[in-house]
Amino acid sequence: MRDEELTNPAVRAVITAMRDCNREAFFAAFAPSAELTDDGHLQPLKEWADREIFQAHGHLDVEREDSNGLELVGLFHSDQWDMKTMWRFRVIDGRIHRLDVAAL
Repeated sequence: MRDEELTNPAVRAVITAMRDCNREAFFAAFAPSAELTDDGHLQPLKEWADREIFQAHGHLDVEREDSNGLELVGLFHSDQWDMKTMWRFRVIDGRIHRLDVAAL
């Protein structure tokens, strides 16, 4: 699935920012108090994103979206990982307030 086909604008902005390695655009999609979990464990969003995405050249090849565009399934590739993952977003007023990432 192409990034441009993702139906939720905030989710699309995150996936596009990952693809373009655009840290500023990535974080702009999130509310200041946004939470992130990785396999059920609460993580600091900025530290996690820097480590798992920006320093490791991470990106998500989306296979499908569900839940009105708020849940993505796809292959996450980085210098460290190649795995199938699920990304679930909670979006309020156009900003991401929670992201849950899990290996499948």
